[in-house]
Amino acid sequence: MQKVVFLSCGDISGDRWASHIIQLLRKRLPRVSVVALGGEESAKSGAHLLENTVSHSLVGFSEVLRGFSFWRRTWNRAREFITREQPAVFLAIDSPGFNLPLVRFCARRGIPIVYFAPPQVWAWGRWRGKFLASYADSILYFFPWEGKYFAGGKAQAIWVGHPLRVLMEGKVPTRSLDPRVILVLPGSRKHEVTAFFPVFREFFIHYGVHFSGYRFVLVSASSTLQPFLEREKGSLPLTIVDWEALYPLLGEAKLAISTSGTVTLEVALGGIPQVIVYRTSWTNFLLGRLFFRGSHIGLPNILLGREIAPELVQGGLTPTTLFRAIQRILSDVEISQRARVWAEEIKRQLGDGKTFEKTVEVISHYLQ
Repeated sequence: MQKVVFLSCGDISGDRWASHIIQLLRKRLPRVSVVALGGEESAKSGAHLLENTVSHSLVGFSEVLRGFSFWRRTWNRAREFITREQPAVFLAIDSPGFNLPLVRFCARRGIPIVYFAPPQVWAWGRWRGKFLASYADSILYFFPWEGKYFAGGKAQAIWVGHPLRVLMEGKVPTRSLDPRVILVLPGSRKHEVTAFFPVFREFFIHYGVHFSGYRFVLVSASSTLQPFLEREKGSLPLTIVDWEALYPLLGEAKLAISTSGTVTLEVALGGIPQVIVYRTSWTNFLLGRLFFRGSHIGLPNILLGREIAPELVQGGLTPTTLFRAIQRILSDVEISQRARVWAEEIKRQLGDGKTFEKTVEVISHYLQ
């Protein structure tokens, strides 16, 4: 009898991680099928998509309200599938807003639950750690100090390391002696891009003349986002490239303007100085600040416990503050060397590079 893994992820990073897990799982257990709430990368790896949740990836309270009808339909389809098929295991990847209710739904039906990339309860919402520990069977976390937040329940919390430890290995080229590229990384969600571009456009109008010797290259987080980015770009002197170009470009980059998220960690591991930016609606921002714990939002700053990359958040992100932050980096003759040291410090916190193998080992335990 063929066993089914039900997988749920809701954003581009989760979809990429899911694809590697699916490939290894199908290689180890060819008769296992994967049905997913995911995206194009999950599908390419052999999963059958119940819904393309990645193309509807949303973050923030107002965005969730606008996408309510899609997520309600997806929730109903997921519940119907789980009830009908009783999958052998539920693999949740990040996206706690949608996945935590599914965790409870599956637990009440006796379906084993593996949660990969659990919610960042150390930043906000500590209750989610206790909730997950009570309902999940295995929690696979990224950073060595996260385990304590998932103690006290039935779940086995296992440190598997961060996926970037293996995904970036050997893919970052030697740094150019005279890098002339400024990377622009506006995020993987439309609302992030929409919030970023007005500031960036004004930045170019007022300060673009100061960077005539540099080439600005925008990396699109996905192929589906690229047409939208082209429209937002307008007449700005920006070159837009596919996501696959990011790692090769790290060898040519002088610095990056990075929207807060996983990409800030990729840039830091590449040894590239960066300015971390983030803007959202004021409703989202004020509600987020109400629950957020911590003095930094950028993963590199959080991991090292100090601000190695300046953070320009919400009202603090203006054309002038962005210009000044970039100028400080460009005028710092030692920052490239420090960035390489920071990269090694961060790398040591990300595990042994066997994240996906360890994850498949845990999932396979429930498929025997």
